[in-house]
Amino acid sequence: MSPRGMPVTGSAAAPRHATFAEKFATLTMKAYYLLTVPIAIAFILTSSRIHSAYRMTFFRKLGLGLRMFWNKHRLPTATSFKAHLAMALKILEVAPDVPGDVVECGTWKGGSAANLSLVCRIVGRKLKIYDSFQGLPEGERGDREAKFYAKGDYCGTLGEVRENIARAGAIECCEFVPGWFQDTLPKHSSPVLLAFLDVDLEASLDVCVRHLWPHLIDRGYIFIDEFLRLDYCSLFFSEEYWKRYFQRTPPGLIGGGLGLALGEYYIGPEEERPDHPTQHATAAAYTRKDMSAYWTFYNSGSSGPASDPGSPRS
Repeated sequence: MSPRGMPVTGSAAAPRHATFAEKFATLTMKAYYLLTVPIAIAFILTSSRIHSAYRMTFFRKLGLGLRMFWNKHRLPTATSFKAHLAMALKILEVAPDVPGDVVECGTWKGGSAANLSLVCRIVGRKLKIYDSFQGLPEGERGDREAKFYAKGDYCGTLGEVRENIARAGAIECCEFVPGWFQDTLPKHSSPVLLAFLDVDLEASLDVCVRHLWPHLIDRGYIFIDEFLRLDYCSLFFSEEYWKRYFQRTPPGLIGGGLGLALGEYYIGPEEERPDHPTQHATAAAYTRKDMSAYWTFYNSGSSGPASDPGSPRS
């Protein structure tokens, strides 16, 4: 398999060259992306819920968005600046007297962390960055995502990450927590406003959710980057998972399978992406602690669930 699960036709297969129509379509997509940057910033950051204490005027929003866009293209990051803007919006909408850190799990070279740190500076919050700084771990048995990666993929050393954030972000807002998630996250103790999990593996997602969810504030957020993988996203809809670990209904996931609606054109599914050269999913999907995605209606000819796993806020 090639990266992100696209099938390889065989080692002896001749490389397929893009047609003129495909090249033109790709160029058009890139031009659209570039030309709509100011529009995307304005649309994503337009909200009556942004707290007045942050004094986010039109020009401050534009400046933040343009800096995020520039950082996306000068620092290695696998996520869209639009996803960073979406997370910024959710952080800006929370009043400054509400407690909660911003957490990033899996930072690679620090590109997304640099952008999140800029928001943290505006709102006066801490950004806690959890990463092994050795790349991905060895895949565990039963992890369906492990076959797409090798141990050490997406490695950024602590020195590289610190240097990148110091150059492009607000390093004074950052706290670095090196180590494997199963060793570091059980020690997390502070309230969490928003956690961004870009961790690739199912085993890593499981560890992050189990140890960070209890620390989320009542309307706190978890954003993920592996939003196209339906099996991966299914954790947030699994009744068994949420009943087993949290005695509550699953929270669901906004953007699961497609990504958030941030001005791109994408129909899916993921395995058909090579057939649609102008389609591009933006990045990120999210859930919120008070959400619930639990089916309760059964017609009179069927039996209902044996028990209710609990309320969303339990």
